[in-house]
Amino acid sequence: MRPVKYKTKEKIVGYLFSLPVILTVIVFTIYPIIAAFYYSLTDYQPLEARKYTYTFNPYEALEIHTGILREEAKNYSVDEIMNFFDPVTFVELDVGVNLSEEEKEVIKKNFDSLNLINDFREGKLPNEVKISEFLKNYVRNEGKRFTRYVPKFVGLENFRQMFKDMYFYTSFWNAVLYSLIVVPIQTLLAIILAVAANSKIRGVNIFKSIFFLPAITSSAALSMIFWLIYSKPGILNKMLLSLFGWAGFEPIDYLNEPRIALFAIMAMNIWSTAGYFMVTFLAGLQDIPSSIYEAAKIDGANAWQTFWKITVPLLRPQIVFVSIMGTIGCMQVFDQIYFLIRNLRNITISFYIYKNAFEYGKMGYASALAVVLFFVILVLSLIQRKVIREEY
Repeated sequence: MRPVKYKTKEKIVGYLFSLPVILTVIVFTIYPIIAAFYYSLTDYQPLEARKYTYTFNPYEALEIHTGILREEAKNYSVDEIMNFFDPVTFVELDVGVNLSEEEKEVIKKNFDSLNLINDFREGKLPNEVKISEFLKNYVRNEGKRFTRYVPKFVGLENFRQMFKDMYFYTSFWNAVLYSLIVVPIQTLLAIILAVAANSKIRGVNIFKSIFFLPAITSSAALSMIFWLIYSKPGILNKMLLSLFGWAGFEPIDYLNEPRIALFAIMAMNIWSTAGYFMVTFLAGLQDIPSSIYEAAKIDGANAWQTFWKITVPLLRPQIVFVSIMGTIGCMQVFDQIYFLIRNLRNITISFYIYKNAFEYGKMGYASALAVVLFFVILVLSLIQRKVIREEY
């Protein structure tokens, strides 16, 4: 039996080796999740977050505000300059800080205007200073509150707002519909491709490469290719026009027609991801003993029966994995929507989160949407694991 000291040393060495992975998970996975939960309970606005970190020239700001040049300031008394000075207007318009009503009251009561004007007259101000440092020096007692941005805690207000938001319901339903259609089709297609790739025919390796090629192609590149296919003067309309022009077929703008756009993106996603999941099923197929297929053949089972009664049941672990990963990917679909969709009727929840966070400047509300999406995906994953058992 090894001594306790040796076991402790062994554990320490093990943790040291795994430390980079542990730190990576904490920084890039656990911390963002905790931050999202926190920001979902606040009115966090990304444009406001850095407002105290910028630098400015206090002399230029005072010259613009008072109309008195730096070189002429000594010719005026403090009282004369004070007649032109309003601390709230100065901080908001000339320094460039967006103040809340509460912060305006703090500036009115605590801003040391007299000290600032004296420093202006005597040339004691720096030529460039960080806003947080400036406010810390000239706001009596309360200066520290302006050193960093702290979002206002609003509790469950973001979640209440969600129930009144029409686009939340639209984007959420689009993501659910996307998953309900794409996941079963791409899973079944991936199994069929894996069976074909696993067969002993000439050139099978070329087929594997062709099937897997979309999975390693840039999503942006694929989106641009499908934009060319789906556009009104695109390849798809030209083909359909040549085939059905005699029947009065008119070109369709697939990506700008709300009733069709989302389904067009679904077709693209199925085509581009089926080859990726094919590899998972291919690995599973190669673990199935050939003796099972030989026994089924002796019993008179045809190819269809063999597929549904042997292949699919024995691929249950892979089906669970693919269905869960496919659902997560579909509920989070963003890039194709971002590149190809231009109307709000066809956006998904992930794209709506992006718009609120980076276009509307409502990071708190976007975080609340992300929290809801997190729990929805978690529940769906647990349901899938319960319904589709890994063991047959």
